[in-house]
Amino acid sequence: MWSFGTTMTMAKDSEPSPEKPLPPSQPPENTIPPPQPRPPILSQRSLKQLGLFFAGAGFLSLSTVITRRAVARQINVTIPKFFQQSNRAVAKTQSDSSLIAFEALSLATLNVMGFGIMTTGGLSWAFDISSMDDLRRMARRHIGPDGGRTDEEAEREIEEWIAKFMRKDQKEQQPNLPLNKEN
Repeated sequence: MWSFGTTMTMAKDSEPSPEKPLPPSQPPENTIPPPQPRPPILSQRSLKQLGLFFAGAGFLSLSTVITRRAVARQINVTIPKFFQQSNRAVAKTQSDSSLIAFEALSLATLNVMGFGIMTTGGLSWAFDISSMDDLRRMARRHIGPDGGRTDEEAEREIEEWIAKFMRKDQKEQQPNLPLNKEN
């Protein structure tokens, strides 16, 4: 074997090793359960998840087509006619600018909703989430067995700090009344 300037010795396979073989030890206990096998792609569960993805993709495609038609219609209005004189101004759009803004907002909302549905379906398929119960189980697995246990000492400390702050604030708000001394 090449050693690149250093001397390297290799054990010979023919001679027995002077060390005793290690006894087979038990593998360390795993506290994390092994991952469950994924269902096949054409199972009912997977098709439900992919159905949401493809429904979102279809909705996004339709909203994109509608948006392209609306933009093309607005562009075509501003293009002058072939026979129009060159010294006349190009006709402005016939609608109110607030309606154009409303149309743009509604088209953008359609596009975002389609993308959101498609993303939700894709993520549910990728993470194998088919229902809200699956989502809860997955979230609890990552949080841990204790759930979201609170730190009682930290809560008590925060309560004391807020109470101290409120007392200080109330003292500052009380007007300093001068004491009347009768002679």
